[in-house]
Amino acid sequence: MVQYNLMIRNLIAIFILTLLLLLTIVPAVSAQEDGLTLKLGKDFGYAWAGEIQGTFSLRVSGPDKLLRVEFLIDEKVIGEDTQPPFQFQFNTSNYALGTHRLIAVGYTDDGGRLYSNQINVNFVTSEEGWSSTGRFLIPILAVVFGIMLLSFVIPWLMNRGKPKVAVPLGTPRNYGVAGGTICPKCERPFSRNLLSPNLLVGKLERCPYCGKWSLAHRASAAELAAAEAAELEMTSEREQTPALSEEERLRRDLEDSRYEDI
Repeated sequence: MVQYNLMIRNLIAIFILTLLLLLTIVPAVSAQEDGLTLKLGKDFGYAWAGEIQGTFSLRVSGPDKLLRVEFLIDEKVIGEDTQPPFQFQFNTSNYALGTHRLIAVGYTDDGGRLYSNQINVNFVTSEEGWSSTGRFLIPILAVVFGIMLLSFVIPWLMNRGKPKVAVPLGTPRNYGVAGGTICPKCERPFSRNLLSPNLLVGKLERCPYCGKWSLAHRASAAELAAAEAAELEMTSEREQTPALSEEERLRRDLEDSRYEDI
């Protein structure tokens, strides 16, 4: 079971990391040792496999003697910056669709001129951009949610019909990475499962003691300690309360029923 949980955890981590890389990736550039280094950064929009759409920033790094930088698209100046960090923001919707060449030209305090590396990108429409995003994002999300569903269903199937965990009241617990919670039904503390579905207001958890399902929020260390102390009090009360015979329990129930509304 531990190996299964570790495998599921690693798969989810790999897919989430892949998703983050896909959402943030922009066209790669190479460094220029004796000139300017031009980088393209996404501020808002779509960027994938050389296609971009939305708001982007061109950023230039160069020698200390750099005074001014011009930014060009297809050899036409679209803006300049005279203060480091040298950068210029643009929106692809202000330019024609299709392939474009991005470059920067820097001017130094000794009258020199420096040229940056060239970045080739394809400006696409917002419809094309989001359509492409959906094509690779939806399958990844489907796999991630499928793994989360399996992490919920398989433990439920494996634990179905098993007896409740016999942990003595007041036993200290190690609540793990996901922390501990307190069952709202039996009020006993237990560890949350790292792979349990997170429904924002809490994780969907099954109490290992009473077997009830609930939305379990992460309890603080003080709350967990108080719940463990309450268990110890329950143990003390049970030890001090003499066991009743079957006849005495029936007599008590009859006495209590006299005060119930009919």
